[in-house]
Amino acid sequence: MAAAREALRHGGGRQTGLPGGTVPLLPDDAATAAARRGRWHRGGPRPESPWPWRVVLPLVVLVAVIAGLIVLRACLPTGARVLVWGDSLMVEAQDAFREAAAKEGAHAVELRIWSGTAPCNFLGEVPQVIEDFQPTVAVIAFSGNTPDCVAGRDKLTAYREDVTAMARQLSAAGVRVVLVEAPTSRVDADAIDDAGLTPLGRLWYQIAAEVDNTSVLRAGLAVTDGGRFTESLPCQPDEPCGPDGRVVVRSPDGVHFCPEREQPGQACEVYSAGARRYGEAIAHGVLG
Repeated sequence: MAAAREALRHGGGRQTGLPGGTVPLLPDDAATAAARRGRWHRGGPRPESPWPWRVVLPLVVLVAVIAGLIVLRACLPTGARVLVWGDSLMVEAQDAFREAAAKEGAHAVELRIWSGTAPCNFLGEVPQVIEDFQPTVAVIAFSGNTPDCVAGRDKLTAYREDVTAMARQLSAAGVRVVLVEAPTSRVDADAIDDAGLTPLGRLWYQIAAEVDNTSVLRAGLAVTDGGRFTESLPCQPDEPCGPDGRVVVRSPDGVHFCPEREQPGQACEVYSAGARRYGEAIAHGVLG
């Protein structure tokens, strides 16, 4: 037995002088026990792996899941997430805006619009909406209403303070801000300057100059005559046209778009060239 052990020790488990192959392993030999446990290798017993399969397998699964999420994120739509605040003009133009925005590749559109409102009606919700919707671009489109939250304040001062506060919060969150110039109404026809801007329109440019990542979109030009109020404009090729080659773009009230009503907040029952042109102008200007 001692000779066999000596042969095993010096021969690496191979017989050197006897016919018959490998030197038999002795039952009480430590090498035999190691071989039975599957840890025998050249030069002695194989050490235990520091990474047993119960640890390695979950790690492999975790790496695979992370890799899959990275691939999935790369495949998700990357179009703009458009957030819109506005009043009755935006309410009227919303369908045209949504359709045009989709054609321009918008990934998501959130409309927070209501007739008769002003920026102060929405100022308090800005942080939460940013967190919930995570917009990439925000559109602020108001025409000069004076609801209760403007009462007792100078109108232009109120709009300056509230829109500036909205724009600063949005810009600080990395959101691009677009201030939409509303079309001149009949009431404001005498208040425009040589550029066709109303006092509110001029205010937008002042705010844009003060707040980072903020610009002005003159969407009102789509339904005015160079910024000046007009009831009708030349027809586009796909529009129903009157005998004079023109189509009505403003309501009888001189403010809104539907050619057959004066009260906002109701669906227009006929084709509204003004609503369509205004909505498309905003979408193309913001996303085009």
